[in-house]
Amino acid sequence: MTFSCDIVVLGAGALGLGVAAELRARGRDVRVVDPGGANASSVAAGMIAPAMESLLDPWDADPAGRAALLRQARDLWPGFAERHGIELIRDGVDWIGEDPDGVAARLDALGFAAGRTAAGVFCPEDWRVDPARALAALGQGLERIAVRAKAVVAVDGGWRVTLEDGKALSARQGVLATGTTFPALPEAAARAVGAVSAIGGRLAFTPRALVERPARFTGGYLVPMGEGTVIGATMEVGGLAGDAAALQDGLLARARRALGLDELGPMEWRTGVRGATADGLPLTGAVLPGLHLALAPRRNGWLMAPTVAARTVEGIEAHPKG
Repeated sequence: MTFSCDIVVLGAGALGLGVAAELRARGRDVRVVDPGGANASSVAAGMIAPAMESLLDPWDADPAGRAALLRQARDLWPGFAERHGIELIRDGVDWIGEDPDGVAARLDALGFAAGRTAAGVFCPEDWRVDPARALAALGQGLERIAVRAKAVVAVDGGWRVTLEDGKALSARQGVLATGTTFPALPEAAARAVGAVSAIGGRLAFTPRALVERPARFTGGYLVPMGEGTVIGATMEVGGLAGDAAALQDGLLARARRALGLDELGPMEWRTGVRGATADGLPLTGAVLPGLHLALAPRRNGWLMAPTVAARTVEGIEAHPKG
């Protein structure tokens, strides 16, 4: 049959655009389907933070192994950033919370460079990007269809995506990178994405410059953004279902305590919902022949974007072109 394009990517966050940009760089005919507007990647702080994520979010009995995996993901970033014209900001991170001696020791045990400072601990191994600029760079030159996908069905030799405006397009292969909202899918794909849980997050932006580089403390972070500062973030299992006022007040109280300030300035609140798996790692791979997953990075979407893109592109290139 005749296809509208070679590959269709559903979703325009860090993972979806990362996959699409890598495919475009290889000369593949790719389209991106996404309704537009803010998503979890665009409202995030853009942190590429293997050190602090390993320190603050241990998942299993092998924290050193998890730290090595996250470090490997970060190490793909220089090449990825260069290919796609993304500014990679390597200003490191400060720990400004309690127990700086213990934090420095734990980072050292996990294999990360860290040293005591007057403020607490400095680690040069966590980097960042500006999310809006990085998404714009990844989307440069991509053909985007600004409609939500309604259903994905197998057709002879490929996949057909029905859109909510009644139109459709077909492709030899498809990539699901839609966060936590999915179109109707074949049974095997629906089962796979059923393992994805929603994690809601609230973060604030203040036009006041509170830090010169990212700073972390238990239960939050501060990241320079433009002329101001992003303060984040909550982790709400099940989505944005918690007591917003209490969660926001708690986050700001922790930030004030870490900074030793009584006031942080005016706040603009932003929200996003991320997907997560039981082990906290992205869901990748072909769920059906020619239908690939690039989902659920929990709070490490920016960190894992090059890794997920590489794995997905490898699966796409291995699939018979027909």
